[in-house]
Amino acid sequence: MKILYYSPHPRLSAEAPTGYGTHMREMTAAWRRAGIEVKTLIAGDVHAAGAAGADNTDPGLTDKLRSVKRLFPKKIWETARDIQLIRFDLRMEQRLREAIADFSPDLIYERVAYLQNSGVRAAKATGVTHIAEINAPYPEERRYFSGDSFLIGTAKDNLRQVLIETNGIVTVSSVLAADFAEIAEEARDKTLVIPNCVNPEAVMHSAERAEELRNELNLGRDLVLGFVGSVFPYHGVDILIEAFASLPKAPRTKLLIVGDGASLPELRALASRLGVADRVVFAGSVPHRDVYLYIELMDICCMAKSNRYGSPVKIFEYGLLKKPVLAPATAPVAEVTDAETAVIVSPDAESVAEGLLKLISDESLRKKLAEAWHHKVLKDHTWDTAAAKVLTLCT
Repeated sequence: MKILYYSPHPRLSAEAPTGYGTHMREMTAAWRRAGIEVKTLIAGDVHAAGAAGADNTDPGLTDKLRSVKRLFPKKIWETARDIQLIRFDLRMEQRLREAIADFSPDLIYERVAYLQNSGVRAAKATGVTHIAEINAPYPEERRYFSGDSFLIGTAKDNLRQVLIETNGIVTVSSVLAADFAEIAEEARDKTLVIPNCVNPEAVMHSAERAEELRNELNLGRDLVLGFVGSVFPYHGVDILIEAFASLPKAPRTKLLIVGDGASLPELRALASRLGVADRVVFAGSVPHRDVYLYIELMDICCMAKSNRYGSPVKIFEYGLLKKPVLAPATAPVAEVTDAETAVIVSPDAESVAEGLLKLISDESLRKKLAEAWHHKVLKDHTWDTAAAKVLTLCT
């Protein structure tokens, strides 16, 4: 079997140290381990993007227009950016057709992106089976991160076209599956829910290096509570800091925040204002290869909040390293965890603090939850398992 892995968005790279980057790398690697021939056409990767056009690393406007961005109303500016994205998608469609002609794939597996539908257009024109991986309600997410655009309606139409014309849909939560069925009834019977996963072979670090890092971060012998991930508002790092500040100081604890984001200065200020700046360690962005090394330093791994639809890859990474997990009470989290595998909390400081106290005060509970979640992750949530499930849509 031959799979052409396609990602048309100019800013999404398989090399990125993010959840989507991990998803791209691990799915293709899992298929290759299974003996499947895989070719990638990922616009955000340096080589693919360079071949597609000089302006494709930025879906924004030309340098001249960017210099006068402040003169444009935000909605006009964002619409102009979307127009550039549509133009880029048209160029990527031609690149995809060339790749199809050269590679003759049995399957196009596309990581669908906002406002782009070149994958289903090219697949339909060439008669190749197409599977769409859609891991967010893209028009909704675009508004959340960047604001409104006059082309949001076009983006919704494009998403509906993908849902109707693709041969199969893969998504990370039942919430999204239900969303897609509401948009297009045709999606209901061809959608497969596969939560995020881990690669057990990705854990490569020594006890010696972990001890060195512990000393570098001045964690001492304190009990370490930790978070790893992009510091987006919907991850609730502010809630975690507020909850941490309300905890008793005995036993000695520290909070380790691993990741970066625009709100990081505000979070540092929050820790200072709450009087815990000396016990909150901000490690910043770290290479993806080092993520597990930082998780190794944590005694309790936390995620205080999540959006309504996402499958947080970090809780699976926590489980792989056999760490007790505090996780938010969202529907996607509830699909994979329960009271036997994690402490589930509401996304507010009081509930998070109660959950942390429960874990801090009961070492046997921490061990029990960690063991149970570790076993479930290895059994049900590896990339090899996910890659095999995807292919059932082709039968």
